[in-house]
Amino acid sequence: MNTNAPSAAGECAELLRQGLDLIEALADEHYAPNDAGLDDAPGTASVGAHFRHAIDFFDCLLTGLDARRIDYSTRKRRVDVEHARPAGTREIRRALEGLEALRALEESLPLEVRTEPEQTWAHSTLARELHFVAGHTLHHYALVRLTLVGLGIEAPPEFGIAPSTLAHRAGEEGKR
Repeated sequence: MNTNAPSAAGECAELLRQGLDLIEALADEHYAPNDAGLDDAPGTASVGAHFRHAIDFFDCLLTGLDARRIDYSTRKRRVDVEHARPAGTREIRRALEGLEALRALEESLPLEVRTEPEQTWAHSTLARELHFVAGHTLHHYALVRLTLVGLGIEAPPEFGIAPSTLAHRAGEEGKR
């Protein structure tokens, strides 16, 4: 194992900290759905809806660990997390605490997972599921970034951008 590489749980924690920083910097009206029905338009969702969805996946992962069965179809879909910044920040902090406890586990820990109720259980590992949840979260952060652009708000430069893209950009800038 490469001890210089960040752990998968550490990478997830960094993503959650980025989200927490962003949520804390937003006004309530930029987090929650607006009166114009943003969440009702096809292909659109509020910042809060994207955060709630990402947090749901962390919750499923953390909740299923004791049984070593992660069922992503059992998401809570909590409206309070979607509509209220304080609920969103509380749940991100709770997920961060859960991830801290994961650092003591072996990333090769075998798990069974499914994403839909009727699917068969698939074999996986803790590291694989942490990477999955991180990638899923990053995808939703990119959508948050686009939503913020539509609101006239600029996200931090790294927010919603894959680490490989940031490394590529840094390499390209070094060539100039």
